[in-house]
Amino acid sequence: MPTYSEDTLTIAVTAYCDGEYTSIRRCAYAFNIPHTTLTSWLSNQTSYSKSHESQQILSTAEEKALLKAITRLSKSGCPITLLLTRDLAEEIRVSCFRLTSTLTSYPLISKQWIDRF
Repeated sequence: MPTYSEDTLTIAVTAYCDGEYTSIRRCAYAFNIPHTTLTSWLSNQTSYSKSHESQQILSTAEEKALLKAITRLSKSGCPITLLLTRDLAEEIRVSCFRLTSTLTSYPLISKQWIDRF
């Protein structure tokens, strides 16, 4: 698990591009970021999570919608169970699936999905 955030990466890229550091390795060391990660960001490579989003059960936008629904329910006092979370995710997924109106099938959300979410 990385110990840096996307904000830290953005600051490091800005610092390197502004000429505060003479090498990528020194900049990466100063911000405690692997130099390979900083190099990838500087070359505008797509991140792993974005490049594999099509293989995920929920897209990033659908995950944000699920988090918003969970937050709204928990603030209203409704207990959030794992089954409810999975049902909400499936409902969001089905509604987005209807909007795209493609005829391709999609795998059902498994019981283990919630652990990875």
